[in-house]
Amino acid sequence: MTAQEVTFEAHHGQQIVLSDEHRFLTLVCGRRWGKDHLACIKILSHSLSHKSPRGGKIYAWLNPVYNPQGKESFRVMRQFAESGGLISKCIETPPMEIRFTNGDKVVFFSADQPDNLRGGQYDGVIINEAGLITDLEDLWSGPIAAMLLDRAGWAWLQGTPKGKGALHKFFIRGMDTHLSNGKPNPWKSYRFPTKTNPFIPAEELDRLKEELPEDMYQQEFLAEFLDSGGAVFRGLQKMRERSEHTKLLPQADMCRVGIDLAKHTDFTTLVAMDASSNVIGFDRFNQLDWSIITQRIERFCSRYRGTVILDASGVGDPIYEALATRGLAIKPIKFTNERKAQMVQNLMLLIEDGVLRVPWPLYQTDSVTDTAHIWKELEAYSYVITATGRIRYEAPRGFHDDCVTALFLAASQLAPQVSSSFMSQALEVTREIGVASHNY
Repeated sequence: MTAQEVTFEAHHGQQIVLSDEHRFLTLVCGRRWGKDHLACIKILSHSLSHKSPRGGKIYAWLNPVYNPQGKESFRVMRQFAESGGLISKCIETPPMEIRFTNGDKVVFFSADQPDNLRGGQYDGVIINEAGLITDLEDLWSGPIAAMLLDRAGWAWLQGTPKGKGALHKFFIRGMDTHLSNGKPNPWKSYRFPTKTNPFIPAEELDRLKEELPEDMYQQEFLAEFLDSGGAVFRGLQKMRERSEHTKLLPQADMCRVGIDLAKHTDFTTLVAMDASSNVIGFDRFNQLDWSIITQRIERFCSRYRGTVILDASGVGDPIYEALATRGLAIKPIKFTNERKAQMVQNLMLLIEDGVLRVPWPLYQTDSVTDTAHIWKELEAYSYVITATGRIRYEAPRGFHDDCVTALFLAASQLAPQVSSSFMSQALEVTREIGVASHNY
């Protein structure tokens, strides 16, 4: 086959990594630094510049899940290879595959299906978004390390930090130039904040630094390993301590009731807070007809009397109409990403400032009213930084967020006891700016 030369543009930080000859690299970078692009260049340059006695070279690209991360990596790799006229075939069904004109290929895998990795022999492996892979160490010591034996392959672990988990351990592993026995260390670690990508406007990073909570900016854009892992709700342990004597009550006045609606897979959840921001009422259920859901909401609101805030987006709209026609005073909320972010950040402040209290989990037979669901969701709740630098709050894969939603809906309404016009205006301003300018 005729020798082929393809040119790709790489910024200075990427050039440093590409010129490194260590067999194993841990690459920790801020968002939008160009990790996927760099991985594509690494695979293509290795494919075009190295020969294998085994014939066609095979590369593996591993993401935490197929969708959306795997599909996005596949798209980027395909775009790079197409720009150089290097593609002979693409397979878009899992395991996705891109075959090059020289006979080499890249196969895309998912970390949540580790058995699919066993038995393969690879010349190189990209482990993408490694900070999101909870069993990273087991994956490496098990199937991945074995995948590289036959062909003496190389590996890159790359991603943005997510607390001081497994990726942090691999990062530390590559900090020393030599092992304890004096031999050269086959591992090398790099850390690049987003600002070292010259294609990202500095004014955009300045905007994000002002808008995002401090620890989120440090983790996502400065690529710093934080003890908190960038958790959304910090101060939960202190909230447990101050909530020791908080109890659910059979009924109360001057309440704020938050309602998150669902029907089948998710749960309809109702949370009642008193004037002192104590959670005193809780209900959670699913797989009920809309008529039963409406009746159950009515009963709950007859016991916890006050202001009702309901998510009227999607399925919530007809329920709101039905409840309103029955005389129930409800404030409907239709979520936008910005409005939801403001409510979540308001709840963050209430927790960190020591205002909110939630009864301890009872782990009782009646799981419907067991506040263990609230605590579990608060601990798991996470965020995603979008390509435009906006925060999107959500439950991680496999978790629910109905309790958190009902909680921040209730918390978004001012407590009845707050009558000072100064305090009301201050809180209103806080909500308007989304609390994003505060340092946490």
